[in-house]
Amino acid sequence: MKKKSLNSRLYLSFLISLIPLIIYGFYKNGIKLFYMDIIGPIEMFRPIFVLVVAILGASTGGFIRERKYLKKERANIVRRCRGSLFEAVVLSSILPLNVNLFLVFAITFLVSLTLEKVHINKICLMFFIIYAGNHFLNVNEFRNPYELTTALNYDGLDIFLGRGIGGIFSSSALLIVLAIIFLSFNKMYKKELVYSSVLTFVLLGTIPFMIKGEYASILPFLCGYNFLFSFAYISPNLYCSCYTVKGQILSGIAIALITYLLSFWFPYLAAIIAIMIVSLSKNVIDRIFIIK
Repeated sequence: MKKKSLNSRLYLSFLISLIPLIIYGFYKNGIKLFYMDIIGPIEMFRPIFVLVVAILGASTGGFIRERKYLKKERANIVRRCRGSLFEAVVLSSILPLNVNLFLVFAITFLVSLTLEKVHINKICLMFFIIYAGNHFLNVNEFRNPYELTTALNYDGLDIFLGRGIGGIFSSSALLIVLAIIFLSFNKMYKKELVYSSVLTFVLLGTIPFMIKGEYASILPFLCGYNFLFSFAYISPNLYCSCYTVKGQILSGIAIALITYLLSFWFPYLAAIIAIMIVSLSKNVIDRIFIIK
């Protein structure tokens, strides 16, 4: 019971830390564009539509999955589905604005319905499937309508504050850093994994640019492509990431290294692929550091 309570507190902390990112993403990709007369009043709510559809898909699948408990634990259905709901919110944060809504609902519904007991990183899996579906439908565009029609001239500070290109709710590096600090006070948050991945990636993404004298390229690279958001929210999964502290540190370094290498070919998939690969190796990594 105590572990379930701690898990619930962690999910609540995750959701609280996501609120500023959701508000900023709604402003950047909705409200701001409406007041610039680029989109209409309905299109202004597109970021919220994606979020709501993802939550509806996950909650519907979870409700059907847990329906046998309705009579016995009616008040605890939300608690039983909290993991699926959290995954839906995080997934919606890294998706492109023009993502197909039916695809989002279908995938979140099916994964919540059938894979609750499977210990794989379901956020990565759902993103892979939706990304592939978007690619087939030719709607994998992470730029909003303003960014599509304008020659952007953002400096490093602009990118850090969140004006750059990214997922719907994941472009503000400042808010992500603050979220990591906030989440670090929760004992269940695997901060060693997050810190090691972020610090390693910062080193990998900074030193080569400094050697070449391309200082202006550092922040756009580090803060783009959902990298920081993925390290902060997707990699420290409760059930499919390492439990040992040393295992988390090694996992974080591996995630950052793989992300960096893949970023030259598949920038928006790089962190997701890296996290999935390392999560599938978590048992092997943990065994290295378990004292027999």
